[in-house]
Amino acid sequence: MNVKFSTNINSIFVLITLLFLLYSCNPKGMSDYEVEEQEPVPENIDFSLDLFSIEGDIQPFNSEIRIDTLENDKYIINLTLYTDFPSLLPRFQFNLRYPRNLAHALWSSRTWSNSSYLTIPNYARLQSEYNVVSVVERNSQNRLTLATIDDFQSQHTQIDVRESGDSLVFSFNYFNDILPDAELLEYTTQILVDMSDNHFSNTVRSTSQWRLDFENPGAITNVDLSLKPVYSVWYPMDRNIPLDNITYYFDSISTMGFESVLFDDAWQNVVRFEVDSTGMWDPSEIDVIKNFIEKTQESGMKIALWYTKPFIGAHNFVFEHFEGKYLQYRTSSQPILDIRYPEVRDYLTEMYAQIVSEWEVDGIWFDFLNGYYSNEHIIDTEDAGRDFVSVRKALDSLRTQMKYAMHYERPDISINQSYKSVGPLHTSNTKTINGFLGTTVLTDVREKLVNNRLLYGENSPFMEVIGIHPKDPAVDVAKKFQSVLFGTPYVSYFSYTLPDDVRLTLKFWVNYWKTNASFLTQNDFKAFNPVQRYPVLIGGNKEKQILVFYDRVAPYDFGSFSQNSIDVINSSDYPYVMLKGTPEDDIDFISYNHMGRYYERGSLKFKDDVALLEIPIGGYARLIKK
Repeated sequence: MNVKFSTNINSIFVLITLLFLLYSCNPKGMSDYEVEEQEPVPENIDFSLDLFSIEGDIQPFNSEIRIDTLENDKYIINLTLYTDFPSLLPRFQFNLRYPRNLAHALWSSRTWSNSSYLTIPNYARLQSEYNVVSVVERNSQNRLTLATIDDFQSQHTQIDVRESGDSLVFSFNYFNDILPDAELLEYTTQILVDMSDNHFSNTVRSTSQWRLDFENPGAITNVDLSLKPVYSVWYPMDRNIPLDNITYYFDSISTMGFESVLFDDAWQNVVRFEVDSTGMWDPSEIDVIKNFIEKTQESGMKIALWYTKPFIGAHNFVFEHFEGKYLQYRTSSQPILDIRYPEVRDYLTEMYAQIVSEWEVDGIWFDFLNGYYSNEHIIDTEDAGRDFVSVRKALDSLRTQMKYAMHYERPDISINQSYKSVGPLHTSNTKTINGFLGTTVLTDVREKLVNNRLLYGENSPFMEVIGIHPKDPAVDVAKKFQSVLFGTPYVSYFSYTLPDDVRLTLKFWVNYWKTNASFLTQNDFKAFNPVQRYPVLIGGNKEKQILVFYDRVAPYDFGSFSQNSIDVINSSDYPYVMLKGTPEDDIDFISYNHMGRYYERGSLKFKDDVALLEIPIGGYARLIKK
């Protein structure tokens, strides 16, 4: 392949062309996915009753199956169990067979590994906690996407996959671990089967939205862009820096372009709250917080509070007053108030409303409101007046109650973090704040962000704090920010210790995100190649698109270049990207380095529909149609 790159510096023309020839001929320059993506794709299968079966003793229930066609290659399987007298639900499996040779990889909303994909045949037992599984082609097209929902929000359902002969068998395991504490005459579950020839990320998004449409509307929170980007005090606070040292530099933080300050984890430990005889805190007596909020407001930024109140902590009054009304959190042995009791929900609601009223915070970030499980010896045998059996339904009730109370105190308050985290799990908090880890975890961060976007869309709860260390190279700071570009950035650093080049880099990308937030977060979004953990992401609309390369990949095909402008960001370790297309008009470009400083301008030159473009690592080029 011979591709020429137009440049106004003739002395390096031959060198660039030679580098491109080496790049395109080197098999290590492309992943297996990219090399093989042009292979012929076999036809998909026809959908019929022969593909599925029911396993398990469902007596005394009978079963009925009805298939509804939503559109071409998209179906709903309605499975109903019914009986003549109230009975406990049985454990059973609904199996769907699919040809193994048509599957390149499996994508899941969560797996046992730290990755959301599993290659064929090297896969382990797959479970999807959020109950969305997709069979993906090499070119990131959808083959088969599955999801399920029922009256229990699929909390008692798991999707497993196994190999059987020349087939993959997807098993929907109902009530395998826990049987609902209810006797029913009828039970209905729906299974969505999408075999449409669409990009897999679009199919997963629409499938996930189908599930979300069954959720309690009170549990859905839109992303509030008026608070973004966010400066988080997590990093300084974790080092126990006094608040006056932080607030002294609020003018600097505001100048960098941040819209709000998030008073993050560990603030309760710094403040040392005490409770009165009724178990209530008195926010008006906490001078350090009042001063913090006043200084934030003086700087023109909004204030947001990260709140983890359901943990009981060391307050004797709370512990004794709610004795026997505890839950456990799955990653901690620390007691948590049992929200299935109305008095517990009333107490928490009053606490949140009081904080909002006294401190005049602009946003609340909920944490630890998911993942509860009951201590059977305490809760189930010593019930002292629960009005819910289901923790999930009690949580929905608490959310609604708190939201009403907080909006009553402050109608414009922003309430965030309603959904639980999805996607790959980090092994420790050290991977959440990556200030001391350089760029080593950015692939994990990007994968988690993409999975959240695919599952929740504009309501994505994704939050990954970017920690910036003064010794971080400025180009690495650009790449850190670019790893969360399609989410809502949270950044934490010591404002007075950043070198000038790091400060300029961070300021540029903060303001780039603000300028392009609608294209990045509220328009079409595609993620390519989950097997390689999404080396290419693109978002935008017909007016403008933003394309990010995170690795060396094959040419991205823009087709006819119908957009007015396209930003191409190079977040890889290679200073060139390849673009493919058949533009009807000339395409000019202006490129910038990682600090947003001008680098070069010119016109794209295509040969065999491919052009090579030099973009500094961490920088970007704006393509403009003449």
